[in-house]
Amino acid sequence: MKDFNAIELEKSYGMKSLFNKISFTIREGEHIGLIGQNGTGKSSLLEIIAGIEGPDSGTLDFPSDYRIGYMAQEPMLNKESTIFEAVYEGEAPIVKTVREYEEAVELLAVDSMNPITQNRYSQAEANMNAQDAWQTEVQIKSILNKLGLDDITKKVGELSGGQRKRVGLAQVLIQAPDLLLLDEPTNHLDMDSITWLEKYIASYKGSVLLVTHDRYFLENAVTKIIELKNGGLEVYTGNYEDYLMQKSEREAIQQKMDDKQVKLYKSELAWMRKGAKARTTKQQARINRFEDLEKATQQSSSDTKLEIQLDGSRLGKRVFNLEHISLVVGEKKILDDFSYIFQSTDRIGIVGKNGAGKTTFLNMLAGEKEIASGDLVIGETVKIAYYKQLSEVLPDDKRVINYLQEIAEEVKRSDGIIVSVKEMLETFLFPRETHGSLISSLSGGEKRRLYLLKLLMTKPNVLLMDEPTNDLDIDTLTVLEDYLNTFGGAVITVSHDRYFLDKVANKLLILNDDGKPDVFFGDMSEYLLVSDQKESNSAKQNSKAVAAKEPEIQAEAVKEKVKLTYMEQKEWSEIEDIIAGLEEKSQTLQKDMAENGSDFEKLSKLQLELDATEETIAEKWERWEYLSQFATD
Repeated sequence: MKDFNAIELEKSYGMKSLFNKISFTIREGEHIGLIGQNGTGKSSLLEIIAGIEGPDSGTLDFPSDYRIGYMAQEPMLNKESTIFEAVYEGEAPIVKTVREYEEAVELLAVDSMNPITQNRYSQAEANMNAQDAWQTEVQIKSILNKLGLDDITKKVGELSGGQRKRVGLAQVLIQAPDLLLLDEPTNHLDMDSITWLEKYIASYKGSVLLVTHDRYFLENAVTKIIELKNGGLEVYTGNYEDYLMQKSEREAIQQKMDDKQVKLYKSELAWMRKGAKARTTKQQARINRFEDLEKATQQSSSDTKLEIQLDGSRLGKRVFNLEHISLVVGEKKILDDFSYIFQSTDRIGIVGKNGAGKTTFLNMLAGEKEIASGDLVIGETVKIAYYKQLSEVLPDDKRVINYLQEIAEEVKRSDGIIVSVKEMLETFLFPRETHGSLISSLSGGEKRRLYLLKLLMTKPNVLLMDEPTNDLDIDTLTVLEDYLNTFGGAVITVSHDRYFLDKVANKLLILNDDGKPDVFFGDMSEYLLVSDQKESNSAKQNSKAVAAKEPEIQAEAVKEKVKLTYMEQKEWSEIEDIIAGLEEKSQTLQKDMAENGSDFEKLSKLQLELDATEETIAEKWERWEYLSQFATD
């Protein structure tokens, strides 16, 4: 078994301690979700495991041939590399073989009569056969396709942030390491890509440790959850639903223990106040126990939960009235003669594929993007707070409390109580000792939480939110969802997070390529279910239509093509040997399965490998049938 062990890891940044002697094991094939509040060190732990930075103390133990693949929230990619060069970067021998083959194929297509090019192709093909790399080639192309990386000749420097994230994801998935480390892998992905990735990770043969705020992803793709908390970690077996149940049970037990501890503490406090002195060993032991109790009760009381209770401004019935709007970015038409009225009680999710113009749509509502034509009327009482995907750059040289005091010294809560900025910071999980800290000392997630607090302090009555779940921890998201459900104004949000949209939106605006948005009444899960049913019905109809026209199409194809190309001749001469090798591998796998009928874990892995091999055999036979039409020997 290839296991990874972390032993008594410690890590601090300045005065802030992230881990205090934490230990854990990642078993072979285990899929783990790593969660915790912003600033608890989730990304730092991944970087330590990946070897990018070291712990202050502690050790990492794993086999010498153990391969670890890591994707950061912002992948570090060479801007001068093409997508092809970036995704094939890595040390896995079989991936290098596929890369050399793809390069040889490309060269042969350009200069097929060159003996040097022909020889390079022959050698590359022989290496593919020797390493049985054809299945890997199919898998790599599938990954690129599912992540929408079609033009692999583009330079990385020309890509958007979301596209670079998909390149980084493809890069690490293609390497198929023993341990896959993913930091917020669903950020910047559209719904289709997230659904595919979720299924891919769920069936991944190796071990996985991932940080994500996507609770449906945690529900469907992991088998264990580790929560970083107060410098330690808590382990929960199962998926996200199991985590919630186990955590609830633990908190109920902990509450009973805390109540007993508080009673004992009060009793010991009364004894101490009588002037107890350490005159005897027995008295000194009791004093030591009191000090331990004091620390424990302080620790218990410091385990606070975030709460949002902020008052908003009055809002009339009219929010946004769109009449015959045309919205254009470059040559792309986001909206084409679109009319819609946003109401004061609306809870609307804006969805669509990457590049559909979701952020541009919000920018238009916020007055930051001009329309090409039409009328956009904003209600007189509307007061917008716009939580942007790329938030304002927070001043690193400014202190946390001063940043909020620019808005107000105190704010009114929804229950009418006036609270100070200090109290608001503590409510938003910023301990009093951090109020005077420079913003530069905060984690990325803590900065986003501070930015959210500043916006809510402006007393908005319309919230525009662009990917609010990015970089916020699950605790913050849960409370934000509750706040939005009781918010007295309109909420219009762009999000890829299915769970978040299910909680906060009861209506969806789907942006399409033709500039004609669709309106769906229901939540995200209901929409995805309806979409899947439509696609399934459409696929069945297309299949029937293709079957009816197939004889005619095949006849035309035969007339147009009369002989094999050089590359196809080479493929034809070797394809039967390749098929024979694959069929032999299939028989071996079936034999291994019969011999390991009682080992469920091994049997599951063998079944996955057999399924993939059988799929490749079917593809090769399909290719054989096509080539046989034009073969002369």
